[in-house]
Amino acid sequence: MNEPIGAAAGVLAVLVALVAVYSVRRRRRERLRLERWARANGWTLTWNPAVDWGRMMPGGDPRGVTHGFSARMHGRPVTVAEYSATGAESDPTYFVIVATTLSRPLPSIEVSPRGLLSRGWRRLAGPGEVATGNPDFDDAFRIRSEAPAEALRWLPPPVMAAQLHRQVPEWWSVRGTELLTHHPGRLRPDEVPREAQPLVVLADLFEGSPR
Repeated sequence: MNEPIGAAAGVLAVLVALVAVYSVRRRRRERLRLERWARANGWTLTWNPAVDWGRMMPGGDPRGVTHGFSARMHGRPVTVAEYSATGAESDPTYFVIVATTLSRPLPSIEVSPRGLLSRGWRRLAGPGEVATGNPDFDDAFRIRSEAPAEALRWLPPPVMAAQLHRQVPEWWSVRGTELLTHHPGRLRPDEVPREAQPLVVLADLFEGSPR
């Protein structure tokens, strides 16, 4: 009776080893594919970049940024990266992160789209201290900042108009000179330039706005 059990255990061990080998080879092929794309399209691929963006993402994993593509667009440095977080009982959750650098630091600010409950509460409670005075923008987006008056001074009408017309990311944040956005999904190499473009437009609007 022990012989069948031993044989089954041996088969299982072989299967596990084969799956492990297949997984390693698949990851190696994927790495080579990404590296080839980066070389052919003028981007630099970095594995496990030394950034802290993961702390602000769901799951808060500071090591969750697995890889990123960097280049210059319209003279501006930009990085498009993938972040993943795995819960205790769930499949990995993926996000695409885009970051660029401004020429001067701005007050820390975060802008995100409002949900239905947030819109309803705003209409009941009033605009609050972090309001732009643009009713369409204030109804559609929430602004968070530790220095609201100073942050609003740096939020020019062209930025609000572009955001209302979906020409720039719906969610973005500024920390010093770092401008950042993210959205759920996997990062596909052929979509890297398209992912970067809206944040570059936003950065250009900030840089072109009067102080």
